[in-house]
Amino acid sequence: MIVRLSPAAPAELVDLDRLDRLHAELVRPVTLDAVQWPDWCRPDEAADGSHVWLDVARCRDLGRDAAGDDWVDGYDKMIAYATSKGWTNDDATEVRAHIEPTATDTAPGA
Repeated sequence: MIVRLSPAAPAELVDLDRLDRLHAELVRPVTLDAVQWPDWCRPDEAADGSHVWLDVARCRDLGRDAAGDDWVDGYDKMIAYATSKGWTNDDATEVRAHIEPTATDTAPGA
């Protein structure tokens, strides 16, 4: 699952079927200050622009809406794995994802 970060549109979940690889993609040359942040995704202020925090429940709801109820089981397994690795906050309501810059200089769909 990938979170696409862009100034052209609010952050969005893409590649929902890729539950073996959670990360965010930042459209370059944009900085995090230019990203349109939704209520379920925020920058990790302590990580110097290298990670974001995702609301686990909101992402589950968004994924279910887009991919169907069968998707939720795989998502929950991904979050359980992330929790076992220490990639969630203390109460596992947020999961931390690293940011990978993209090579493109335009927003997706532009």
